[in-house]
Amino acid sequence: MNQQSGYIKIDPSGADARFPSFFQGFNRRWFAGNCKAVYLCFTPAGTTLALDDAINLFGSNVKIKSGGHCYEDFVFNNSTGALIDVTPMAGYGYDEQRGYYLESGGTNWSAFQALFRDYGKVLPAGSCYSVGLGGHICGGGYGLLSRLNGLTVDWLTGVEVVVKDDAANSAYPVYVSADSTDQDLLNLYWSHCGGGGGNFGVITKYYFKNLPNAPKAALITSVAFKWDDLTEQILGELLQWYAEFSAGKDNWRQFGLFALNHRANDEIHLTIQTVVGYDEENETVLEQYITPHLIALKTIMPYRLMTRPGIAHLANLFQSSQHTIVYPFYEAVQVLNGSGPNQRGKYKSAYMRKSFPPDQVAAIYQWLNTVPDGLTLADMSQSLLQVDSYGGQVNMISPTDTAIPQRSSIMKLQYQTYWTDPTDDQLFLQWINGFYQQVYQYTGGTPDPDKDPTNNVDGCYYNYPDIDLNGPDNDKEIALKLYFGANLARLKATKQRWDPNNYFNSSQSI
Repeated sequence: MNQQSGYIKIDPSGADARFPSFFQGFNRRWFAGNCKAVYLCFTPAGTTLALDDAINLFGSNVKIKSGGHCYEDFVFNNSTGALIDVTPMAGYGYDEQRGYYLESGGTNWSAFQALFRDYGKVLPAGSCYSVGLGGHICGGGYGLLSRLNGLTVDWLTGVEVVVKDDAANSAYPVYVSADSTDQDLLNLYWSHCGGGGGNFGVITKYYFKNLPNAPKAALITSVAFKWDDLTEQILGELLQWYAEFSAGKDNWRQFGLFALNHRANDEIHLTIQTVVGYDEENETVLEQYITPHLIALKTIMPYRLMTRPGIAHLANLFQSSQHTIVYPFYEAVQVLNGSGPNQRGKYKSAYMRKSFPPDQVAAIYQWLNTVPDGLTLADMSQSLLQVDSYGGQVNMISPTDTAIPQRSSIMKLQYQTYWTDPTDDQLFLQWINGFYQQVYQYTGGTPDPDKDPTNNVDGCYYNYPDIDLNGPDNDKEIALKLYFGANLARLKATKQRWDPNNYFNSSQSI
């Protein structure tokens, strides 16, 4: 096939040097070693042709790829026969009827550049530059502007998606939106507001009738606390302060990233981004929103002021305090924009409605000091628990207005560990699993709200998939309830209507 058909099919017979490069994504644990065809899709029409050809040849072993950042093996595994790759569709623009649009092959960074440069708008998406929009947006993407502006799906008003709802008929593109009057179409739109990518069809384009205006500037404050001076009690006090910061009702312009690094790093790091509006003075915002927090933190534990590499020259261009650097907003996004190198990794997630109870603080302190037998302290240097501030505008939306039910949490947690040697897989997996299970030992080893009489934990984030949540006998219903709660029934009904043959599947698909 040539590009004029709307797609290109690459297979081993063509001796295409690119072929092996498509079989692995961000997480080097996963590899589609038995893949026989890659379909590079350039248009919705080409996507329909590619999907029909792929399903005809490989049935339910066809997977969809956007940025390739899936944490589990949903795309790259030994059963994958073909890949529908939408990365060539990376366009954007403005439609008079449907609003701003982003094609699903773009990334967080390309979307930010386009919206900021051409329209002065932003999407409250993630800060990992290379994450693909295809799955990020419809999984309920969030980022450093989410306390101020909400989630990506809170702005999503329409989706163009290629579906195949009848095995006897060809795939076809359909546009669904918040204005759809047919209930089946409306359900398909709603399901893309947090129900994840690759569950109902191949997304080709996202629409937003409106988007937030870009801020004028952002203040980035970074401090570090030394592990040598950190006790369990002090960690608890820092986390209590952070929970109160995250629950604030007058600081939605601020987003915190608290990296609780393993002791191997010598420090834990707190970063706060504070946005500045068009009619505001930088110093006024700094004094009102940052100085009080730094004073409070110093009463808990002395900290080290952090500066980021390559930014010293900014002190001559913008007013900056010794602890906070003022960036024009575009550069602020550049500074905090990173995905890190492709490595082997494992991730887990949790939402929290309130502060950390003492037993969780004790577990966090213990496991961030633990070095598994067979590993060295240095091996643990890329192991951490990152606690992001949450809530704000996110919690102004009803749990049923989108497929994302977690609308009362103040913090969002991501447990992470990275390594390079495949022979160390089990050691790192045992560490993160033990860590997670002990933190949630009183709710069954996971943040299950149905088992929490204190009404603190609130399930997990679908865009941070964790296959271990499937539980005994690989029961993915357990995991899906943690992701979607009471919204799962509507998602399952939508799946049955639009993908009754389960062409779009994974070990945690709807």
